[in-house]
Amino acid sequence: MSTHTRLARALALALVPSLAAGCTRGEGGHPTAGQVVWSGGQLGGHFVEVTQVDDLSVRGFGTIGPDGRFSLERLVGGKTVPGLPPGEYQARLILTDEGDGQAKKPNVPARYLDQKTAGWRVTVPAPGDVTLTVAPK
Repeated sequence: MSTHTRLARALALALVPSLAAGCTRGEGGHPTAGQVVWSGGQLGGHFVEVTQVDDLSVRGFGTIGPDGRFSLERLVGGKTVPGLPPGEYQARLILTDEGDGQAKKPNVPARYLDQKTAGWRVTVPAPGDVTLTVAPK
């Protein structure tokens, strides 16, 4: 299954409210990339999702690569575009049920699956790469 197909399935429910609210603040955005660091295993094929703190309709997402790296993009007018509008964002992980060689979901602490409890903030434009660290339970 292609990365875009998995992305569409994994984020469909999360992004529907954004699309309905008109998450189309223009196509311009600041490139935002980083890495998820976790000593508990590999998170490749899963996703990072960010939501702007001041406007919950502004969301971004990125597929985590085998090395933990991701680049954030968003939907604008039904198209995926790179980058995000300036602002402060909360981040979380979205785990998929299937993927390239994934036998099961990783045993990530549940707090990282909710933006309110993950404790991750991303400022855009970022001064450099963003690091999201998954701490042990």
